Amino acid sequence: MRWQVAARVIVGVLVLVVATATGWADTIVVRGHRIRSPVRFEAAGEEVYAPLLGALGYLEATWEPDAEAIRIITANRREILVYRHRPEATRDGVLRDMPGVPREVKGRILVPAKAVASAMGCSARWDEESRTLYVYPWIRKFQFEELSDRYRLTIGAEAPIRYQTGELSDPPRLYLDLPEIDLSQIPSEFAVEDSYVRNVRIHQHSLAPAPEGEVVRVVVEFWRLREYRIRESEDRCRLEIEFPLPRAEGLPPDVPPVILTGMSFERTSPRVAAIKLGVFGTPYCTSASMYEPTVIGIDIANAQSQIRGPLPEISDSLVEKVALGPAPSWPGTQRLMIALSEPTGHAIAIDEGEVRVLLGRFELAELKIVIDPGHGGHDTGAIGRSGLQEKELNLDIALRVYRHLKAMGVNVVLTRPDANPVRPWARGNREQQKAELLSRCKIANGMDADLFVSIHANARHSNPMEHRGTETYYRKPDSFAFARVMQDELVYALRLPDGGVIRHPKSIIVLSHTEMPSVLAEVGYLSHPADEMVLLTEEARERAAQGIVSGVRRYVERGGLLEKLARRERERARAAQGASAD
Repeated sequence: MRWQVAARVIVGVLVLVVATATGWADTIVVRGHRIRSPVRFEAAGEEVYAPLLGALGYLEATWEPDAEAIRIITANRREILVYRHRPEATRDGVLRDMPGVPREVKGRILVPAKAVASAMGCSARWDEESRTLYVYPWIRKFQFEELSDRYRLTIGAEAPIRYQTGELSDPPRLYLDLPEIDLSQIPSEFAVEDSYVRNVRIHQHSLAPAPEGEVVRVVVEFWRLREYRIRESEDRCRLEIEFPLPRAEGLPPDVPPVILTGMSFERTSPRVAAIKLGVFGTPYCTSASMYEPTVIGIDIANAQSQIRGPLPEISDSLVEKVALGPAPSWPGTQRLMIALSEPTGHAIAIDEGEVRVLLGRFELAELKIVIDPGHGGHDTGAIGRSGLQEKELNLDIALRVYRHLKAMGVNVVLTRPDANPVRPWARGNREQQKAELLSRCKIANGMDADLFVSIHANARHSNPMEHRGTETYYRKPDSFAFARVMQDELVYALRLPDGGVIRHPKSIIVLSHTEMPSVLAEVGYLSHPADEMVLLTEEARERAAQGIVSGVRRYVERGGLLEKLARRERERARAAQGASAD
């Protein structure tokens, strides 16, 4: 008997060796890694059941099974639940059908691989001849946009992105090769007008026979090659390639000339400094992208320097060096370069006869902010198909924002801390409704708040399926920069479609009657079932709150409130001098 058992073991080992050597073993290939399976895959129509879960680590995803479902968390924090007893799954709370339920074979869980991969944002291709399953994450976002001081090309994927860069000539081109990744249904090319960039395009560029060796190539074609920088998001699922604008933003064709007459430095307080440029004329200034966190560039369009002799020496621990000269390849533009000993926020303040570049940082613990949950009481706001009321959603997110900001030491106030409106008003009484909205503004103005954020959810009753995603509204010019940062952070946190930053066409009270930078964040559309299903989840509401907190923090750290801080500290200094004189 023993020799029979031994013979079976030997035969089994030989079979495994032969299978491995000849490629008979069923295999999963993901991100260049080849994983041989101890169990045979099961084909069922167009689907194939495979032990995909064991390969998710190569996508930097995690999974955890229980009796009801398999919970998968992707690298960019998507949550997929694959139910074990019914052919369904959810992606961030949105229900989707599955071709079947998971199976268990020899202690291994086999899932419908194509459907589960799709839920994770990946394509799965089954090659029957080699019995190999190829899994590639999708690229979901390809966006080229013009910001206030730079072009930005954004590439977003459903798994961490690896890339290699190179440059080509005739015509000059920058390319990025993204290996082991696949294209989803996204725009493939952008044309750029009035720029040194000719076009931007993306395409599948296989460097080896398909289905292995899949590479996506991104090409930026120039009239002339310019400097650029590439930044990765923390989870490495998003790349941003940035290029400086070829001109100052909003520069009219008939800008009168500006003369630079002098430069000086002032330390206005222990935390705020200012570099001042004397100007004759009306300057048009913009921040230039310097690609180094300790270097700030300020471009003054259509300017000539009449500053004689060397620039004044600056003896300050923050400022290491200052230089002034023509901006490279931007005729008629003077660039002020400031090298710092450490990264800090900056802001440009323009007064008659003077440009001030403020340097420093407004500490979060000094911040006074008002969070406004929209609607309340009998004013439910939008109502989703599930019965979710906007007023409840707004309050839930606002309370989370409140707790996070409070933990950071921020002086934060809620306009309504519960389900009630700020002040009662009768249905149909527009004057009382207006008074209720003005009460929200008075709370912020009365405490001299630094920022105001109103939280809402959107709805469209006509063609509701055509409108979804996150939008941020502003009204006053001083609120645009805050709205842009807030929109970026909310879109990144919620991962809903990017509806953009919009100057509201109407004089919305909470945006028009507040005396500080103010934004209205529409986190999603309750009239769209996909948005609603996301916003029903605790995780999405927490992500929305985190996005709002990140928007506040980024705006403040970049110097969005430096001018107010400098003014506040000047007033304190004057008051202190007056008290000492008495």
